[in-house]
Amino acid sequence: MPTSRKEFERNMHFLAEGFEKDQVKINRSNSKSIKGIKNARLAPNKRANLNTVDESARLMANTIANMVQQKEFKSKENGEE
Repeated sequence: MPTSRKEFERNMHFLAEGFEKDQVKINRSNSKSIKGIKNARLAPNKRANLNTVDESARLMANTIANMVQQKEFKSKENGEE
């Protein structure tokens, strides 16, 4: 769970990157998550517009960020860099 706006925006970046790299996929039956992610917008200063990010998009971003952190931790644990 992010403790600052900076961490939250980092999590949203991980989510966007996952979609761009085709690493994150959402089943079409999960329309609430799809709608929440599609409605998320950037403010004019290129930061996340928090008013447009709903709970499903937040949850998805935090989940993806957690998975990335676990992968990085396991890589370090195994001596990979």
